[in-house]
Amino acid sequence: MSAHAGQPTHGVPVPVPPRDSSDYRGLLARLASRARRFGSVDAEGAAQETLKRALENPRARLAVEFYFGEHPSSAIPEWPLDRVLAWLHAVLRNVVREEHGRMSSRNERSRPREGQPDPTDPTPDPLGELIRKELRGIVAACFSKLEPRYRTVLRMRDDGMKYSEIAKRLGVNENTVATWVSRGIRELAQRVQKRTERRG
Repeated sequence: MSAHAGQPTHGVPVPVPPRDSSDYRGLLARLASRARRFGSVDAEGAAQETLKRALENPRARLAVEFYFGEHPSSAIPEWPLDRVLAWLHAVLRNVVREEHGRMSSRNERSRPREGQPDPTDPTPDPLGELIRKELRGIVAACFSKLEPRYRTVLRMRDDGMKYSEIAKRLGVNENTVATWVSRGIRELAQRVQKRTERRG
């Protein structure tokens, strides 16, 4: 895309905005196409970000609006068309690099640390299952030793009932239910801890 010569200023031809690029859509489409070639997973987003950064730079903004804006200003930009396109190309490349960096960082964070089991590993863990089974047995045994009111409210909470529903069912107020739940959990935790310490 080349600029046409207009009225000369100080012996230098003045570029006239090309009429086939009277808005940003054509520019965005070109940037998105280039972003895809750079390997962007969100080419349209990369194009938008590039244009946003261009409009934050006063020189680039003047050139982009002059060559691609719907209503080009009469102010002649410092940058010729080929320079603004090269600058946009460089900004786009940086935007796509940043995108790849963010993706790599997310992938790194989602990887298990050394010594941790791989969450995607479908291999059963016999030892882990044995420990979980043993712990379930201890919790069940300790749960049966709780006061009846604590067992009742904890079962209801486990069934997904709200405090207000439990209070209505038992004929007490919500604060009483909250107290029983809190005490029941604390007592259960203490009993489980004592049992596991004895076994350790």
